[in-house]
Amino acid sequence: MNNISTICVCGAGTMGSGIAQVAAQAGFTTIQFDVNEAMLEKSKIGIQKSLQFLVDKQKITTEEKGNIFSKILFTANIGDCVADVCIEAIIEKKEAKISLFNDLAKVNNHQTIYATNTSSISINDIANEVANPSNIVGMHFFNPATIMKLVEVVKGDKTNDAVVETIVALC
Repeated sequence: MNNISTICVCGAGTMGSGIAQVAAQAGFTTIQFDVNEAMLEKSKIGIQKSLQFLVDKQKITTEEKGNIFSKILFTANIGDCVADVCIEAIIEKKEAKISLFNDLAKVNNHQTIYATNTSSISINDIANEVANPSNIVGMHFFNPATIMKLVEVVKGDKTNDAVVETIVALC
């Protein structure tokens, strides 16, 4: 698999925002995508507050806060969601996740990894209905993602071993 430099996080709710912040803090170019502009704005404010909390606790500097925040592109345009790894943290509905991954496949290449944050839907059920089933993997973050240093990686029947290895290394 390819080296990871860009991560797209789909869904700007609590989990998606936390995952986007973690990705940016880890140094990745990060795309925070949501179809709802109000959710994107709420995510932007929440991440700024969270980073300011780290500044106030002297965990990061003001300069580091600015550098981290500048790594995040907030967008409602799926055409901006070109990444090495796309992590979905959207509504817990199989059809919505499948639709999102198929839409993402239209703007990404065949090497892009699609990770679902689901904790209740079968990876196989999602993979069976998407364009690149071998690139589908479970990547279940625990809440709050910015504090919990735990990610469950789930391999589906069709998931390529190299995809699992890449995601484990990424975690």
